[in-house]
Amino acid sequence: MKIAQVTKYFYPHSGGIETHVFGICNGFIERGHKVLIFTSNEPWTKRRERLYGMRIFRSSIFFTLFNGPFAPGIFIDLMKEDYDLIHLHLPDPFNSIFALIASKLRKKPLIVTYHADIIKDKRRHKPFKFFYKFFLNCVLNNARKIIATSPNYVEGSNVLKRFKNKVEIVPNFVYIGRFNPRLKGAGIVSLYSLERKRIILFLGRLVPYKGVEYLIKAFKKVKDKIKDSALIIAGDGPLKGELKKLSQDLQIDDVLFVSVTEEDLPQYYAACDVFVLPSVTRQEAFGIALLEAMACGKPVIATNIGGMPYVVNGAGIIVEPKDINALSSAILKILQNDKLSKELGRKARARVEKEFNQDLVTEKILKIYRSFRYW
Repeated sequence: MKIAQVTKYFYPHSGGIETHVFGICNGFIERGHKVLIFTSNEPWTKRRERLYGMRIFRSSIFFTLFNGPFAPGIFIDLMKEDYDLIHLHLPDPFNSIFALIASKLRKKPLIVTYHADIIKDKRRHKPFKFFYKFFLNCVLNNARKIIATSPNYVEGSNVLKRFKNKVEIVPNFVYIGRFNPRLKGAGIVSLYSLERKRIILFLGRLVPYKGVEYLIKAFKKVKDKIKDSALIIAGDGPLKGELKKLSQDLQIDDVLFVSVTEEDLPQYYAACDVFVLPSVTRQEAFGIALLEAMACGKPVIATNIGGMPYVVNGAGIIVEPKDINALSSAILKILQNDKLSKELGRKARARVEKEFNQDLVTEKILKIYRSFRYW
């Protein structure tokens, strides 16, 4: 097969969708298929290149609206190049229109992975949401199949509910070799002098929907019970200064704000005793960081948001979003019970190996492609 992937950003741009697309495309290449990536160009990337067997076509961004880059060269490239099908990754307002039109004009099947709803609730967002809803319905009506990453997200999405007859569940994946329980994380422990500490980890962007402020407040309660505990907040984002100030105002010791590289991610998971993802809105559609921590054999705590209950599914603890008492109680329950901690970590690794490995996800997507039988 010649498979066209349409995504607003791509490697080396870092993010959940980018990691997902890069991973499945590697899987396609390994199985002998040809992959074409249609994406936007950024200052440090080449407009045309071959990378790990993929042909990448990048187009200049004219402007960006609500995190959607307008790069009309993507449409031109879709009309020029040869491929068997188009796989579009949403949300992506402008490229969804380009992919739809190219699919109709070229008579190529359109497959959509619906990673998340666009959640914009302010008054100034209403005109954008009105127009996007119209075009989104056109795209989903014309898609042969819609891939969603969890059944929970389908049930909670007003958009996906209307298209349940064509939805297939294919989850995100994690590299189970790179993230594994054999890692010890001793270097991270030593770096921050945490040898005698019980380590709680958050890893992700410091943005409002991640709910990190609730984790900081919950940690204050944990600290009252377990003096030798520490909280690592790994990541960057617009709320970093505000969150630092919150921890200072609450006079909490042992809250560390650190920046991490992609290379160091597994070591941070390996160093922690429990991983927490305290997200508060459906912008957290899946929680790939949960998979990474679970693959390292770590107990996890997440909120009852989006697809996270599906991801955890008994291999961790689920609490309601913004519930500081429930969050602190869950952390204490794990840190004060080594038997429970080990059991949850074992279940977490087993679940990832069974449901969220790269080969399984790649084969599920290829099965969807093959179902069209048009070549």
